[in-house]
Amino acid sequence: MITKDLLSMEPLDQFLDNADKFGHKVDSIVIGYADKLDTKVIKELKKRVNVYLVKIRQSRVLHEKLKALGMSEEKICHLIGDYSKPSDGRAAYGVSRNHVIIEAILNKLDTLVFIDTDVYPEVIIKKDDLMDISVYDTRVTEIEDVFIQEVDFLGEHLKHLEKENVMVTTSDYTGYYIIPPMQFEGMQDLFFGLKKEQAYDYITNSYHHHCLATDHGKKRDGFKTNKVLGGNVAIKLRLFETMLPFFSSTYIVDENKYLTRGEDTLLAIQVKSQKNYIFYDIDMKIFHNTYSHFPTIPDIKGDKNIKDRFFYACMGWIGRNPFLNKMNDLNLETMYKTEHRFLEVGAKAISEHLNDKRYLALPKAHELAYKHLDIMNEEFEAFKESWFDFIRRLK
Repeated sequence: MITKDLLSMEPLDQFLDNADKFGHKVDSIVIGYADKLDTKVIKELKKRVNVYLVKIRQSRVLHEKLKALGMSEEKICHLIGDYSKPSDGRAAYGVSRNHVIIEAILNKLDTLVFIDTDVYPEVIIKKDDLMDISVYDTRVTEIEDVFIQEVDFLGEHLKHLEKENVMVTTSDYTGYYIIPPMQFEGMQDLFFGLKKEQAYDYITNSYHHHCLATDHGKKRDGFKTNKVLGGNVAIKLRLFETMLPFFSSTYIVDENKYLTRGEDTLLAIQVKSQKNYIFYDIDMKIFHNTYSHFPTIPDIKGDKNIKDRFFYACMGWIGRNPFLNKMNDLNLETMYKTEHRFLEVGAKAISEHLNDKRYLALPKAHELAYKHLDIMNEEFEAFKESWFDFIRRLK
């Protein structure tokens, strides 16, 4: 799990309770944290399971472990940053996840299951899709015909990981989508400029479905995929002997640092280009309490936190897209012109819709993201070389 502050047992205790109920032994948990840590929480966790802690970008202990393998200072910094330098605690998403992966590999763990701080081992589900309520605890919600039902979280992942060549199991989320309901003239331009065309089709009807996703329950039907969801994923760690893990970057707009999204994009691209391994969507969409106030319908115009979250998501997608386009061998000049044209219209439209001038910076961010691409490419090449140097030194 990755978190800014570890001040509560939630949701780790829910996942541990869930594993106990369904007869699964959790050997260890690895927690990457950026800032504050409550030692009482760690003490309670250690009563139940082995706990490995790693401080994001500030871990002298992890640095020394890598140094003991014979890695150079430069290569270590490409993997986990330089612990000796001041940090604002806002490391790239990929760097944060890789701290946890490296710690897990060094402690000889076999399979790593990532969860986020706002997900739970249960699903949002409609009545007709409910699983056996005598087995899975079920409770009603304030939304008509919508329930919350527990799942056998680890059991579902492990069942599919046992299949031949399946190296990753993952699935999406239930609950409210990260993009809240909205409708305004120019919305299509915004979403096309963000490379979220599929999301636009979904959001178009958002005032009907309120962007609430539900689970298939007894109708679940898994399938091969190249999409990885970072808060609902299990990975056999030997995958990273031949494939790179997560990667993303940060970029600066008006002296503010923004984290690029899509740290799992690299995995998706790699799995497309090989035939040996399978990534499998188990079609079990665990509950993501996106805005921390389920079942209240998200209101982007009336809730500053939601407005902020969507703004940072937009900046993250914009920062990701040049690298994504390059990795997919698209014409960068053509993509830049097309995206920029859409964003110039869409940014003005959503700024007016939300009465929020921050969104006017989206076209500028887009320009700077493409200028940042050379730096991001250098970061990627250095990361790739450093990662496989780490893997070689383990053998």
